[in-house]
Amino acid sequence: MEFTFRGKSIYYEIHGEGAPLLLLNGIMMTTASWAPFVPAFTKGGMRLILTDLMDQGKSGAYTEGYHIADQAQMIAALLDHLGHEQCAIMGTSYGGAVALSFATQYPNRVSRLMLAATRCYTDPLFKDMCESWLHACHSPQALYTATMPLFYGASFQEAANDWLLSRRKLLEKTAFSSPDFLARFKRLVESILVFDLRDTLDQVTAPTLVLAPEEDLVMMPWEQKRIAQGIKGAYLVTLHKTGHVMFLEKPDLFIPLMMGWFHFPDTIALP
Repeated sequence: MEFTFRGKSIYYEIHGEGAPLLLLNGIMMTTASWAPFVPAFTKGGMRLILTDLMDQGKSGAYTEGYHIADQAQMIAALLDHLGHEQCAIMGTSYGGAVALSFATQYPNRVSRLMLAATRCYTDPLFKDMCESWLHACHSPQALYTATMPLFYGASFQEAANDWLLSRRKLLEKTAFSSPDFLARFKRLVESILVFDLRDTLDQVTAPTLVLAPEEDLVMMPWEQKRIAQGIKGAYLVTLHKTGHVMFLEKPDLFIPLMMGWFHFPDTIALP
């Protein structure tokens, strides 16, 4: 399904019935990335909303450029299109930055929030990292070595070396060789080069759970700690032996955390 935002199409999918739960992708993800998780996430009676952000997947190419705040405004337009005044949101990595921006701009529209391996601020270290990704776009091999080794935790890389090698061959032959993907990826990276919500975190009012992978070399555990400290009442959970793409590395841990946080917020009533 599609709707139009600023003259371009935005792709989205709806799965299941019940209270709305919106998942926001990491920078290289699309709605297809969540396909294996859909049965688990809809089992508890949620209406799962997946979307490709501006410049992602099946959504339009926004060649004029944009910022994270624009992505958040697109999410507001999507919820308006779907007739949802409020919804629960999970954002990972880049999608977590969009979720945070949305929650600060539209706090009353978020019922419950989970932020996985993300940040609220592009510090000098992360800015240099992003610029290295932009410079690496000249070759598939350079882009892979500049990005993917940082996305997976050290423990996972040792345990899944064969899978990672096959993944590398696939990416270098497909997405990392695609001029369209590379142009979109560059704009997505540029959109987060200037990003700072440190002074507005206190505007988030929804119950918030922050997941901090111990081996995250992209968003860094201290950045997730910064978020949890800035949002009143937020919880911080550190995931040991796990890297940036925790949902792929530890699905058996990520799924129960998701289902517990969103599906069963009021299961226990103490006397």
